[in-house]
Amino acid sequence: MQIKYRITLGYTLIVLILLLACGGILYTLSLKNKETDLRAKLQAKAINIATLVGSKQVNDTLLNFLNNNSASTLSDKSIIVLNKQGKTIYSFDEDATQPLRLSNTDIRKSKTSAFHFFKTDIRDAIGYNNGINTIIVAANDKDKNVWMDTLRTTLLIGVIGFIIIFFISGYIFSKNVVRSISKLTDKLTQISSEAFSARLSTGKEKDELWELATTINNLLDRLQSSFDTQRRFLSNASHELTTPLAAISSQLDVALHKERSNEEYKKVFLSVKDDVKRLALLVRSILEIAKASGSVGGIDLTKVRIDELLMRIPGEMKKISQLYDVKLSFEDFPESEGFDILYGNEALLYSALRNIIHNACKFSKDKCAKVSLTYTFQNIVVEVKDNGPGIPPNELENIFQPFFRGYKYENTNMIHGTGLGLALAHRIIELHKGDIYVESVVGEGSTFSIFLPVDSTKTYKK
Repeated sequence: MQIKYRITLGYTLIVLILLLACGGILYTLSLKNKETDLRAKLQAKAINIATLVGSKQVNDTLLNFLNNNSASTLSDKSIIVLNKQGKTIYSFDEDATQPLRLSNTDIRKSKTSAFHFFKTDIRDAIGYNNGINTIIVAANDKDKNVWMDTLRTTLLIGVIGFIIIFFISGYIFSKNVVRSISKLTDKLTQISSEAFSARLSTGKEKDELWELATTINNLLDRLQSSFDTQRRFLSNASHELTTPLAAISSQLDVALHKERSNEEYKKVFLSVKDDVKRLALLVRSILEIAKASGSVGGIDLTKVRIDELLMRIPGEMKKISQLYDVKLSFEDFPESEGFDILYGNEALLYSALRNIIHNACKFSKDKCAKVSLTYTFQNIVVEVKDNGPGIPPNELENIFQPFFRGYKYENTNMIHGTGLGLALAHRIIELHKGDIYVESVVGEGSTFSIFLPVDSTKTYKK
């Protein structure tokens, strides 16, 4: 069944239930009110009969005349008057009305109660004892019957009419809703990786469909950003991989073109070795980027001491170059345990810190990086300072993009790199729910501030 019919039927069913409930309540209250009026009329009739029977001026003939010509709305009247001994001293049955058939229980209760209401055949009855006689009156109320019949007919017609109206209006409403959803669906089918810039129309009214379209547009924005980043990454990666391979191939072709001396071959091999090292570094960085591009649920998490990771880095830098120097400073070391421990992946965190410190050593004039470790109430803070050429303001927002290279000052254009170190570090820090900020002054150097949450075990709960 199509959704518009399901919506229409559901909408109509709810309305039908409400109408039946309201109609039932109205009918019940009206019936109770009419029954109260009927009892009041029966009670007045019984009291009136008791008064007339007790009068010496009124005989049975006069009583019959009065009962036949009464202006009351009571119909099908039957009246019985019993004396104290239970003998019938007066009885009356309206034309074409069956005589009363009373049970002993009703007679007994009528004698012992001031007013006793009960049902006999299809009529309502009252038993009244005035201390002298017992008067029993049974009758129907023409007004009550007409009123209740009219009310039933009105309610039935009203319910049927409302069902038809609500069904039609519900169908129109659901059709409009489905039409709007169909438009969204048609628009979504037109969006593909080749035409990813298209967006859904949200309209002017901020209703549920507006929220749906806005949510889908936000999702498409995130996906487009991710796809654009992926395209740039793949394009840059293919270029970066092709460059050293092309250089290696061309150098080997030249070397093999003719016989050369051992010194010339050695020179070619050393050049090829540099290109292979660069290629290996590039491949390793790309693999690390791929590993850090997942979610926290896909990596191994353990307790990590940041101070121990930092103390391993100076030796690592010396392996890269004897000129590199890392000065560690652990200030405001907390007295209580646990402030230097976070929950994360040790290998990835070490890679992020190593890349940032390596960059600082590489670009510093004296090849020295100053690293300080401090603590706040919620974060571990690592600051890495260099005295390099600095980063101009227009490049600060791009330094964490893969394959971006700045630092085109003094002799920095001679420094080799893959352009992936900072991008990898940024992704790893984001993966650990941290933040990284850069402050830089051209000609004076840069400071990288890394904030990692101490109590990150709460962050990783699922």
